[in-house]
Amino acid sequence: MVSQDKEIFKIENLEEYKKWISDQNWYQTIHLKHGLVTSGKLNTDSRISWFDEFDFSNKTVLDIGCNSGQYSLNAKKAGAQTVVGLDINENRIYQARMLALNEGIDVDFHVAGIDDATDFGKFDIVICIAVVTEVENVLKALRSIRDITKKTAILEMELARPLIYVSSNKDWWKKDPKVSRRGRVAEMHRHKHAGWVMRPSLEMVLEIFGDDFKLSFLGKGLRYHRIVLNRK
Repeated sequence: MVSQDKEIFKIENLEEYKKWISDQNWYQTIHLKHGLVTSGKLNTDSRISWFDEFDFSNKTVLDIGCNSGQYSLNAKKAGAQTVVGLDINENRIYQARMLALNEGIDVDFHVAGIDDATDFGKFDIVICIAVVTEVENVLKALRSIRDITKKTAILEMELARPLIYVSSNKDWWKKDPKVSRRGRVAEMHRHKHAGWVMRPSLEMVLEIFGDDFKLSFLGKGLRYHRIVLNRK
């Protein structure tokens, strides 16, 4: 639940809405009605441009680690049938709910993490940006995403990049590679928030999702590597 002092309400006056937006601490750069834009710490417009390549029309969408709702709101505006956004940060969910109400966009936001994702059912499209990289049980997180994805999983996550890569496939880093099953390289790294986390190889990701999915590796994203998995 969002804290009781965080009331979700409609702001009728535009100047008051502007003031509420300016008083908030934002991470995402979210474009709103009336030419308003949240002053995010990170300019996330490039991800919206990437998402424009996907067809959200009449799709069910789950946004894991939705932050203040930029990608969830965008998916709904792009024609998604239903959109659910999850984040463990109560204040981010408060912001997302306030934006959804005041922008007139129907998105269902919940205080929940990737470990809870399977409780919400299966979705045509699952978005998970910069979350898998920051959880302790990376393999469990990837399995959860696999299990709830009906059609497409859109990921941005860090991958193992050892100095000596033992894969038999020299083209593992190229777009839409034919991934070797024999290379299962992973690295352990200390994350400033999550402690020790594992970075799996691209081959490990594909092996977890299995033969039912086709993997496309799209290279460096805004922060990490972009990966799309489409169910065959």
